[in-house]
Amino acid sequence: MSPSTEIIAGLAAEVARTPDEPAWRAAYRRGFARLRTVVDLHPAQSTASATFEIAARTARAVAAQCLPLGIAVVMHLYPLCALRCVALPWWSAANYRRFKLLRAIEGSSLILANAGSERTAGAHPPVTLSRTRDGFRVDGTYDYVSLANVADVVLFHAPLAQSTCTIFCAADLRSNSVRIGGSRFDGGMRLSDTCSVTFDNHLVPTNRHIVVPSKPALNCVAQYQRSWFHLLLGESYLARIDRLRRIWDTPHTSAEIASLNEVAWLREYALRLLDDADAPRDVESLSRITATMKLRISWLAQSTADALHGRDAAAGSELRYISRQPTSDERILRSICADPRLSAINYIAAEPQPCSSFNNSASRSGFSPDFSV
Repeated sequence: MSPSTEIIAGLAAEVARTPDEPAWRAAYRRGFARLRTVVDLHPAQSTASATFEIAARTARAVAAQCLPLGIAVVMHLYPLCALRCVALPWWSAANYRRFKLLRAIEGSSLILANAGSERTAGAHPPVTLSRTRDGFRVDGTYDYVSLANVADVVLFHAPLAQSTCTIFCAADLRSNSVRIGGSRFDGGMRLSDTCSVTFDNHLVPTNRHIVVPSKPALNCVAQYQRSWFHLLLGESYLARIDRLRRIWDTPHTSAEIASLNEVAWLREYALRLLDDADAPRDVESLSRITATMKLRISWLAQSTADALHGRDAAAGSELRYISRQPTSDERILRSICADPRLSAINYIAAEPQPCSSFNNSASRSGFSPDFSV
């Protein structure tokens, strides 16, 4: 048994014995603190694809043993990798602040969370952001933030009051002006540590923000970040699917083998795009490829859950979660102009016709817009 396997099993067992929410949080923090000593949570290589391979190895190692915990780890890895690898103008204030933030993250081995999930778009009053003398004041609630009890910094973007700009922020979570709510999930999925996070007059210092000057620029960066999420989430589910089928001696069908081959080909192509994603058109292509991968893997997960019916109900339930994982399968199908009546199960990844939503000014404005102070 590897050290990470033993620690993951111990974490799951310890939190299962806790009598209440405070005890659960304390046990989870202890277990995650042990886990972070044996897995690489801060991958950094010379290229985006090489960085991805290190991150994917970590995601697979954790998710194969415990899918909810693997998802939690992905929720740290994907914003970190996107922050590290996104193309920014070399001499810009944005690039300088990115460098400073990454140095702080690596120097103290900080854990990241990402807020602003598409799952809850429009479900609650938006977080408000207003300028102050020392930075920006944040007020409001994000309903779903994974790793809420162990993350040190949460990344999010919000519109600036009395402005047309959007501000990308890195806010400290360990503060008296931040309140962590109860778990949003029950059962095994609770191990993703997904909770609401409320900011009450919380200060984001000046050196912890980047101004995104336009909606096309914001959309482009959001697509890039979402691509990292789909890639790493897919790695997690594939690792768990493989382990479950080995445990239960359930071979793949011919259709599943064909889908796995397609996913492998799409992965290879996506990594090439990841290394060349320095223009909106490249990011658009990357986003469409990774979204298609997510749909394929969603089908494989649901097919595996069906195969485990009556054998491992808990594992099957966890596998089905991917279809609702932001971005949901239905939302992806709409974004790539597939018939919204289709599901991931009967969607065939053919070359879709261009959407009007993709033919916007982002494709003409350049991926490295003039991010400002």
